[in-house]
Amino acid sequence: MKKLFAAAAAAVTAISVAAFSGCDVLESILGHVHDMSYIAAKEATCTEGGNIEYYHCSGCGQDFADEAGTERLRSVVTKALGHDLEYVEPVAPTCTADGANGYYSCLRCEGRFIDEAGETAATDEEIVRPAEGHECDENEWRGDGRGHWNVCDVCGAQVNFAVHTYGEGGACTVCGYEAGEDDIIVGNAEDISSAELSIHFLELGNAYTGDCTLIKVGDTEVLIDAGSRKGSASRICEYVSEYCTDGVLEYVIATHAHQDHIAGFVGNAGDPRTGVMYQFKIGTLIQFALTDATTNIYEEYCEAVDYIQSRGTEVYTAAQCIARADGAQAEYYLDEAHTISMTVLDSYYYYNSAKKTEGEENNYSVCMLLTQQLEGGEENNYLFTGDLEAEGERHLVEMNDLPRVELFKGGHHGSYTASSEVLLNVIQPKYVAVCCCAGSTEYAKDPNHTFPAQEFIDRVAMYTDKIYCTTLCIDYAEREYTSMNGDIVFYYDRAEGEDTGSLKLWCSDNMLKLKDTDWFKQNRTWPQGGV
Repeated sequence: MKKLFAAAAAAVTAISVAAFSGCDVLESILGHVHDMSYIAAKEATCTEGGNIEYYHCSGCGQDFADEAGTERLRSVVTKALGHDLEYVEPVAPTCTADGANGYYSCLRCEGRFIDEAGETAATDEEIVRPAEGHECDENEWRGDGRGHWNVCDVCGAQVNFAVHTYGEGGACTVCGYEAGEDDIIVGNAEDISSAELSIHFLELGNAYTGDCTLIKVGDTEVLIDAGSRKGSASRICEYVSEYCTDGVLEYVIATHAHQDHIAGFVGNAGDPRTGVMYQFKIGTLIQFALTDATTNIYEEYCEAVDYIQSRGTEVYTAAQCIARADGAQAEYYLDEAHTISMTVLDSYYYYNSAKKTEGEENNYSVCMLLTQQLEGGEENNYLFTGDLEAEGERHLVEMNDLPRVELFKGGHHGSYTASSEVLLNVIQPKYVAVCCCAGSTEYAKDPNHTFPAQEFIDRVAMYTDKIYCTTLCIDYAEREYTSMNGDIVFYYDRAEGEDTGSLKLWCSDNMLKLKDTDWFKQNRTWPQGGV
């Protein structure tokens, strides 16, 4: 009888629990305690629902707004948002660029769909209309000094460019172009690092005129000067590091003691160790033999020289190089094959005061000739004279057997007091690079005498029109400037399709000759009789 009563009581209890679901019943009858877990909110997407934040009891399976379980939630789910679609118009393909068919794009999930309802996803194959490619007559060639190419009948672009392959008669065997002495071969930045020889005339990052030239031959680097101000050091170091990857400058030449040639060796005011002499290991320094400088920047330069000397740098003057004294040499080979050399040229003002000359300190400049032996016994020569003035140039011609040169760094930034007829008549340059901020009144108030001066142009124009300039002054009072040609790089290499190497030109901003620039047309004239 007792067993029957117990069974009946258990049945009643089970029915009661079944009839009154939830923790309320369990708590009141069985003494249930919630085992809560916090569930973070999840945002709904276009296609999937999310949820609000809540607490879930693993014992009774109920959801609550609070951890204490006082506020039960009927639902924690948020609905899917659905796509927010806009129509993307079709784009016709061009010769070189893909086009697209029209499609619908969701602004939220960036999904792409064929239909407005967003039910059928669009694949890349369904959307993209491939570029159609150029159409041209591959037997019809056009060409210039750089090479030859076809012209697309659709868009007019140059197609299938290649350098010329010259036959015995001097004409290209592909297009018939006849080589001329005045041709400019336009290079590209990607080829410079691997070139046999490259010569870089740097922009210096400000509105001031100054010099800095990097010469690279294989793993050997030569830096000539580091102007124009202390603040230029960061620009110079950044540029040089792209090509001098081992942190060693085998040779540095400091032409003379003016700020616009040595300030970057020192570095920023208050933090001098940002300068070139502190940032790179230097093998040999060749510097001016004499100076009358007493400026602070010259004193700081001397401190920097003491620093590199303490680290093992060999320091020589140009006069020591000419005399081959104390381990110095007049000629240094820059490659193992001894095909590229730099020669310190002799100069009157290595040994004599320049105080009574025009330009004074400028005439103390170290002068260097870079010579490159070519196949067939020919050679290319490149001349660097710092800021040497006309009187110094006269002595330079008298004291050295100067050749004709492919490239001349325009004397004294294109000043009217340098690049004299006496020098130009001997070297007859094919290319001239001018390191200056064109039109700046920093050193001259007479508009005709701002760099590059009209007199400079009148003289150089008799030999070449291939004059290039680094920087253009917009407003010197406000120190506003922009690029003229930018960084100017001449480099020698053998491009694909060339039987022999050639000298090429690349500029970071544009390839305009000085005479073709707007500044020249507004401020200078090309002389009658100029080439």
